[in-house]
Amino acid sequence: MIALILLSGFLGFLVGSFANVCVYRIPRRESIVLPASHCPACNHAIAPLDNIPIFSWLMLRGRCRYCHSRISWRYPLLEALMGLSWAGLAWHFGPEPQLAMALVLLFLLWVLSFIDLETGLLPDVLTLPGIALGLLFSWWLEHGLDALIGAIAGYAILWSVNRLFLLFTGREGMGYGDFKLLAMLGAFLGWQALPFIILLSSVIGVVIGSLFLWASRRGLRAEIPFGPYLAAAGMIWLLWGDAILGWYMTTAGMQG
Repeated sequence: MIALILLSGFLGFLVGSFANVCVYRIPRRESIVLPASHCPACNHAIAPLDNIPIFSWLMLRGRCRYCHSRISWRYPLLEALMGLSWAGLAWHFGPEPQLAMALVLLFLLWVLSFIDLETGLLPDVLTLPGIALGLLFSWWLEHGLDALIGAIAGYAILWSVNRLFLLFTGREGMGYGDFKLLAMLGAFLGWQALPFIILLSSVIGVVIGSLFLWASRRGLRAEIPFGPYLAAAGMIWLLWGDAILGWYMTTAGMQG
């Protein structure tokens, strides 16, 4: 078990480095394969010693070795988050088939969250294959029907909410990428996860959004990415969904 946790964490740090490539290049419609890693400021190729997750950023003090341009804090942060969360998933699920599903889902959620925070986009090149992967994993784990309903319902619910918001306000309240992200979560986690994800993400969005608007003193028309809130709620359900559902059923039964 300890070996699995350590291996998952180590692979997570490496995958975190690749996740940074995705966050930077996908919104710019660049290949995530070629060219090899390079400084975006001076285009100099990054040597293997300068490409070690977290360590290289610390060693270089957050600057390019060649042009001394500042390297965003996002690089070590995402590498650390991916490594620690992958190790945590290995500890939580152990050597079970659900672990493979959880690792893939968490990779997608971290990448999509950081892209949404930086650009306000949730690219189809990630969400649509994510829906397909979720359905495949769910079929493998023998809850394919729940996943199919979840994918359809996830898209339809947010689409309907957005249409009502447009009808009453004359403007759209969220992007279509949010619909596809919730459909992806429904595909991975099943329709049972959707009420919790929608409720919790809305609460988080209201609290953090209100604080952001107050701190920035921007108007109510300021655009705030909703994807990270959906992703955070999805991560919580991934880890504790069964316990949450069991608690709800027990509470409902006691009240009934």
